[in-house]
Amino acid sequence: MIIYEYKNKSYLRKPFSSDSENDQISERKISGEGTVYSVTTIYVPPAEFVQESPYTVAIIQLKNTTLKVTARIEEPVQIGETVHFTKFKNGAYHFKNRV
Repeated sequence: MIIYEYKNKSYLRKPFSSDSENDQISERKISGEGTVYSVTTIYVPPAEFVQESPYTVAIIQLKNTTLKVTARIEEPVQIGETVHFTKFKNGAYHFKNRV
């Protein structure tokens, strides 16, 4: 998993900046491991996700960063559990229990 650092802040996506500032954006590879900060199951989703319900989403505190990411969870989890990034699909980060 790659994060971007710019002006002492971290981002999951490359921040927009002028061409002259692009040299100041650095990439850092992280493990993709994190801790479940919050978790909920969606039973009544928006129309585009009806076929996928119920599904679980969580806020994940990424290890060794200040970043938290909202993600789809592929397996049941509890707050405080360690999870691992598996893929980025349809605009969503996906995590699962670390095996």
